[in-house]
Amino acid sequence: MNNLFRHTYLKINLDNLIHNINEIKNYISEGVTIGTVLKADAYGHGANEIAKTLYENGITYFLVSTLLEGIELKKSNKNYIVFIMGHTPDEYLEEIVKYDLISTIFTVNQAQILNVLAKKHKKIIKVHIKIDTGFNRLGMKANSENTIKNIEKINQLPNIDMEGIFSHLALKNKEFDTIQFNKLKTLIKSLNAKGIHFKYNHICDSISTILYPAFQMDMIRVGAIIYGLESEEKGILDIKQVMSFHSKFSYIRKIKKGESISYGMRWTAKRDSIIGTLPFGYADGYPRNMYQKGYITINRKQAPIVGVICMDQCMVDLTDVENLNKNDEVTIFSDGSNNSISIDALASLAETNKNDIVSRFTKRVPRIYIKNNEVYNIKNELIL
Repeated sequence: MNNLFRHTYLKINLDNLIHNINEIKNYISEGVTIGTVLKADAYGHGANEIAKTLYENGITYFLVSTLLEGIELKKSNKNYIVFIMGHTPDEYLEEIVKYDLISTIFTVNQAQILNVLAKKHKKIIKVHIKIDTGFNRLGMKANSENTIKNIEKINQLPNIDMEGIFSHLALKNKEFDTIQFNKLKTLIKSLNAKGIHFKYNHICDSISTILYPAFQMDMIRVGAIIYGLESEEKGILDIKQVMSFHSKFSYIRKIKKGESISYGMRWTAKRDSIIGTLPFGYADGYPRNMYQKGYITINRKQAPIVGVICMDQCMVDLTDVENLNKNDEVTIFSDGSNNSISIDALASLAETNKNDIVSRFTKRVPRIYIKNNEVYNIKNELIL
């Protein structure tokens, strides 16, 4: 692995990714399309490599948040079906047409602009209509008198294909989620009565796909669970974590009782101690607030992080670790096996959620992809 160029890296287990997709396929209702969410660089896992693996395993529909994410995937493989779930500013809509992307639409004006651009390029552009059923983020109001009229206007645009209609659950509780689902169903029923039909009606994300099978409709949008990040649905599917984070020591030193570590000298040794310096920090994506509460694992032994976490480096107390070897691989987080901290536990300590933990990793962290239990590929995006 000479092309890593540093001793801090993420391991991405593609075998686990494939396992998770198969678990989802076996769970969902027949005829439901799986839309896999690859926004935020596939939740930090590397969008291009994840998309390639999914495509090889029968998944063709990819969901992103931004135009740039959509273009990245289309440049990788023009056969990918790529749907942008977020807002694309009017001045960039021509890129939607050029790259044959699918756009979220929630105003007549934007649909009209897109129609003109599609006509210019002699194309029919697919869109999904975003409906607000109570999340109050984006979308036409489900119960507004103007919504049906506006969708009828969009339906009349000759170069626009209204492929889908969708909403997003707030996941407050089952009662409110059901209210949202019924609002979308009622609107769809009214549109169907006017002869307007959609290939894809969808509202389910990862959690609601598992918790509410009756809500799956024609498509599901799964992100967290394909990466093995379980929450409320834990135990229903046999999901395996895809990402782990590792490093190796830059330096190991002995310090005397009373000596202190890092900025502000906020940690002081209460005994003669062995301190290891690791070449990772908050600029790589590791939460800075894990100071004094985080830990790493080496030789199945947990070692606490001591001193303030630096931008590029981190110190740990190795005093109680036996058989130390500077070249041993350190696990910063994994799936909880071998005494490691899981992403779930790390997120809890960092007072955030699992998606935040994995999606914050920067491009300066190399990704090692594992397939068939061996190194399949190494991506080091800073020097592509």
